[in-house]
Amino acid sequence: MKTITALGLVTALLASPAFAGPVVSEGTEFQIRVEDALSSSTAQEGDRFTISLDDDVKLSDGTVLRAGYRGVGEVVEARDNGMLGKNGKLNIRLLYLKVGDDRVRLRANKGAKGETRVGATVATVILFWPAAPFIKGKDVSIKKGTMMTAYADQDVPLPSPVPPPPESMN
Repeated sequence: MKTITALGLVTALLASPAFAGPVVSEGTEFQIRVEDALSSSTAQEGDRFTISLDDDVKLSDGTVLRAGYRGVGEVVEARDNGMLGKNGKLNIRLLYLKVGDDRVRLRANKGAKGETRVGATVATVILFWPAAPFIKGKDVSIKKGTMMTAYADQDVPLPSPVPPPPESMN
């Protein structure tokens, strides 16, 4: 009986936070950099793109995740500009950062619309109606290097020691 009690005590101690590795807590904030240029004229729903951690993040136990971890984002909606001044549209979301073999799921979205040219279309219709269908709105783009704030979507335990970020992307 003493063996079972001792075994239970050791198991409880090993499972306690003092013996656990670092944890990325749900809601932890990350400064993320978009590593690929995206455009409403070329992107398609479901396209994936590269992101990276731009600033170090200090976890609650003092562990620091160094800048440079990479991850993945996804195009949620992409619409090219169109005739009659219809603007382009591009919506993306950040999916995860990869820390070693572990994925830290992220919450972050960004959307952008191109400039609508309704005024130009109306003026053209009035003055030169045959040219109206050829007036296009503007495409929209998200430039390489665009910064976004993202948050951890759930608690993620990490191995100890935390693996370093991969080498430079260049």
